[in-house]
Amino acid sequence: MLRQTRPGGRAPQTLLLGVGADPQQAALARAEGADLIDVRGATPGALAAIRASLPAGVLWTDERADPLDADQLAARAGAARGAAAAGRVTPAAVIATAAVCTWLGAPVVRSRHTRAVRRAIDMTASIGGRRPPSRTVRGLA
Repeated sequence: MLRQTRPGGRAPQTLLLGVGADPQQAALARAEGADLIDVRGATPGALAAIRASLPAGVLWTDERADPLDADQLAARAGAARGAAAAGRVTPAAVIATAAVCTWLGAPVVRSRHTRAVRRAIDMTASIGGRRPPSRTVRGLA
């Protein structure tokens, strides 16, 4: 479910949910900027190793809540465009989907493309005025 804010309204920060089914994936997603790590697909042994290596507050284990999945949304959009595009989800499509979802106020965006989606979320928040830009090169006077 997307929450659209009113013009001029301030949307809450969008959190990035990275995917980590094993300790290496979880550590990489965290290093690339994921706020939370989705460990619902991890085996019990892998989950124990992930819990030992990461703080408990960053693990997503809630089976009841389904976060907005940018990868799946981009795949559905590709399938809607026709059979030729179905099954071929480009990282650019996922990044664009995450940016639009952030603009519309999605509280959590899940993706396997952690670094690129993190940058898209931050850029969209900067454009929307909810976050200062990472680097300012114009308009300094």
